[in-house]
Amino acid sequence: MEEKEKAVEATPQNEQEKKKGNTNVILVILLVVLLIAVGFLTVQNVQNSKELEKYQHNSEDLKMEKENVTQLLEEMLVQYDTLDAENEQLNAEMEGQQEQIKELMKQVEKHKDDQWLIYKYRKEAETLRDIMKGYVFTIDSLNTLNKELTAEKLELEDQLGTVTGEKEELQSQADEMEGQIAKGSVLHTTAISSSAIRVRSNGKQVETNKARSSEMIKTCFSLGENRITDPETKDLYLRIISPDGKVLSSPDGGGRFKFKGVEGEYSVKREVNYQNAAMDVCMFWTVSEDMGTGQYIVEVYESEKNIGHATFDLK
Repeated sequence: MEEKEKAVEATPQNEQEKKKGNTNVILVILLVVLLIAVGFLTVQNVQNSKELEKYQHNSEDLKMEKENVTQLLEEMLVQYDTLDAENEQLNAEMEGQQEQIKELMKQVEKHKDDQWLIYKYRKEAETLRDIMKGYVFTIDSLNTLNKELTAEKLELEDQLGTVTGEKEELQSQADEMEGQIAKGSVLHTTAISSSAIRVRSNGKQVETNKARSSEMIKTCFSLGENRITDPETKDLYLRIISPDGKVLSSPDGGGRFKFKGVEGEYSVKREVNYQNAAMDVCMFWTVSEDMGTGQYIVEVYESEKNIGHATFDLK
């Protein structure tokens, strides 16, 4: 009986100890959960900091790239202002290049926050710079030849002295040489245009600006008259550069040639019988893969030199 009473008296104390033990367990669990939460928030904060640092770094790189492209275009405009070919056709072509540079500067400023477009504009700016280098080389060559011709002309006049008949004949030859040199010593193109076309069932070619409807790329231009270069078969190369910077492959899939001191792919090759007179030329590239949307760049080369440039857009 006494043992039963003692057992009854001990029950409330046991329950208090049990509740205290449960409370301690709950506190431990809460502490563990709190530590896990703190650890998670710490890791998340570190990741957010890295993402912010990466974003700021990319923004600075994009800003610097935009400034570099803009500076390159501005320098080209300044250099074009110093060029004078003393040839109306060359001057007109250079004015057209200046307009392209100014338009590209507007696009760079308009899309200064678009990393992909800024990269594309940089490629276009480099292409325009290569074209300008071609004009600089041509003008320097003409100036050198003109100086040599002037020196030769003066020497001939001195040797002829008072022999009027011979002097007039040599003067005529010198004047003819001056006229030939003024037209330039390299081939050049005018009225260049390029576009995508599709062919109807009746064979008629129709221009299109839709990528999925494109069946061929047609590029036409005029080779200007040139009395200095040798009349012979000339190799013309066409490079078609897609919006992602890829050169569209030639039909045989492996066409390569040398240009601007390097070797690269071409899209189309054509031989023309050039006899020093102006002639119209068209070159075709047959679509063999899905065409992407955006702006395509077309370049024409002869004797490793860029002699023409055009663009077209597909959507």
